[in-house]
Amino acid sequence: MQSHRELVAWQVARESALAVHRYVDLHWSPQRASAIEQLRRSALSVQLNIAEGFAMGRGARCRHHFRIALGSAVETTELLEFLKELGGTTDECVVVSKRVEALVFRLWQRSLR
Repeated sequence: MQSHRELVAWQVARESALAVHRYVDLHWSPQRASAIEQLRRSALSVQLNIAEGFAMGRGARCRHHFRIALGSAVETTELLEFLKELGGTTDECVVVSKRVEALVFRLWQRSLR
């Protein structure tokens, strides 16, 4: 594998980050600003930590970044579900975010070998 861009986890994380940023552009409001800004950061963090972990090569530093990506993926889903409970229309983003969680979890598990 030549690049982090070949990882399915990175590809879906990028799709999720783009979907989240588009959602935020359409649904930002002062009342939800803190949650929305945290959502934007967490979604982007997944994609960037996968890339950074891949760049580190095998080993503890790679695993560390994949673990951070996993935490950010869970955080992204939690924020989307929180915003949904406040009346947002995040269903499509939640589906993709949950897929990212599963893919990053598997990526992290494989890095432990």
